[in-house]
Amino acid sequence: MMSRLGLLGGMFDPVHKAHVGAARFALELLQLDCVKMLPCKKPNHRESSLASAEHRLAMLRLALGRERQIEADPLELNREGVSYSIDTVAYFRELLGDTQIVFILGVDAMNALPRWHQWQAMFEYCHFLVLGRGHEQIDSATSEAIGFSRRAVSNPTELFEEPHGRIFLAGEFDFEGSSSEVRELIAAGRSTSNLLEVGVAAYIKEHGLYRA
Repeated sequence: MMSRLGLLGGMFDPVHKAHVGAARFALELLQLDCVKMLPCKKPNHRESSLASAEHRLAMLRLALGRERQIEADPLELNREGVSYSIDTVAYFRELLGDTQIVFILGVDAMNALPRWHQWQAMFEYCHFLVLGRGHEQIDSATSEAIGFSRRAVSNPTELFEEPHGRIFLAGEFDFEGSSSEVRELIAAGRSTSNLLEVGVAAYIKEHGLYRA
């Protein structure tokens, strides 16, 4: 039975090596049983995707083809309306009972958390793994709003000593790249080999995605 589940959401427009690297990093660091990568259907605080949901899910499945503990999950794509993270974590909490859930996100996303829909309730369902580099920090306003000082733990073991509500800031995540950078390179006709898995790059070329 699954006891530790990681959730990694995003537009994945397109999915790139840093996305998959984040999932692998979380899987190994926290000794998770599984990481589910969930493409967002309709974001709340940003523009919609350029590629369709079908294309984004297909690319994600290609990127994860050889992964045994990382899965593409279409939950949010199959749900109507805005893709709220609170709905996603609540779904898995109801489905999986006592499984400990870890919501995986970057420092920038964590700093935006107080603007998310029903963000306070997420601490009742899951822990947070915040991925950053050594120089990146949660800003003071966000830290105060989320109660970082009382929620923060210094190592993965402490994270799971409570069923939910804790935050682990991992400052050693060093994967580079962004979807916007990938799209710009494709539009300019430049190589994306350092950022995309071979199968994803071939899919983008086959379907003419992200061309200027």
